[in-house]
Amino acid sequence: MDDAMDDVTLLSKVKEAIGIVTDDPGVNSNIKGKAIAVKNYLIKAGAKHMTPDPVTQKSVITETDIACIAIGVNDLLNNKAGETKFSPAFNIIAMQICRG
Repeated sequence: MDDAMDDVTLLSKVKEAIGIVTDDPGVNSNIKGKAIAVKNYLIKAGAKHMTPDPVTQKSVITETDIACIAIGVNDLLNNKAGETKFSPAFNIIAMQICRG
């Protein structure tokens, strides 16, 4: 099901998907930044349906998109210093999303 959502809702859905229950402002800021970065990565790779509406700043994001963004955020959270890479699971789902 498609859902128009803003970045606050995206944060909530991504936290739920990766099992983060804290409402700590520092954690929220970290997760939100990574979720927006992953969403923008997907948009630039071809997931144009996730581009925010210029007026409402809401995006159309599916449950599959949320799952992919959550995997990407989890990958970024688990990267070691000096290393940035996505898992094969993220890459496989991202390719499907970006192909449309």
